[in-house]
Amino acid sequence: MKAKLAAIIEAIGTPGFSSTLADYLRTLLPCSHLIILGCRRNKHPIYLYDAIPHNREYLFQRYLTDAYLSDPFYQFCLENHGDKTLMLSGLVQDDSSQQRYLINRYQQQFCPQTGVFDELCLCTRLDKERWILLFTGQTDEDPTRHMRQYHELSADSAVLHALIRQQWAGAERKPETSLLQSSAMADKSEFRLALQQAMHSFGESLLTPKEQGITLLIVQGYDSADIAQLESIALGTVKNHRKSIYRKLNVSSLSELYQLFMTHLLVS
Repeated sequence: MKAKLAAIIEAIGTPGFSSTLADYLRTLLPCSHLIILGCRRNKHPIYLYDAIPHNREYLFQRYLTDAYLSDPFYQFCLENHGDKTLMLSGLVQDDSSQQRYLINRYQQQFCPQTGVFDELCLCTRLDKERWILLFTGQTDEDPTRHMRQYHELSADSAVLHALIRQQWAGAERKPETSLLQSSAMADKSEFRLALQQAMHSFGESLLTPKEQGITLLIVQGYDSADIAQLESIALGTVKNHRKSIYRKLNVSSLSELYQLFMTHLLVS
């Protein structure tokens, strides 16, 4: 474990940080699903990393589009400042009927649709407006294991929060390579190469190189204002690029763009 922890420290500031952190966590508390998202108030979450063996389309087509708004973990962290280690049963405070409703709805809809159970969430605050959510989950339910892993994650949380802040608390990094760490494929170089090629070929015959770059930022969760800042171009220019991208790809919404992108990844 000390060697894996050292590897995380060595990876700070590099594109390999997320996958190295995930490797450490899977050793600390073995899990079937692991997702890392960057969250900002009043904006879509930013995709940073995932290791999801099945139903990955839900993440891109539903969760990052609008389903995150019904996620009780997300809502709790939106309203509560500070670092947290969370499990669903511990989210209801002061008998909150709204939070209880969200949890019941989440359990009834999210778990059957994704096959993810016994979810844990590590929330790391970067500042008042930004935080990192790290989720782990299992393919089955086991209350004893769930509670044990919650305590293990809690015991290690101070170190994890510090590492995560070192990586993401500074100026927002331009995510040219963040999607390259997607899924369990990231552990295998041949799949990683295939994923990289699929990313760079998405819309290649229809979009200009500039539009391709903006499209990859859009599907990672960056809005027009973010992209204008990252690309050092006017907001109106970004909006014009978005209109052109949607027209050329024959999509009318962000959800449709996610679906098209996921289809391209799966068939490439």
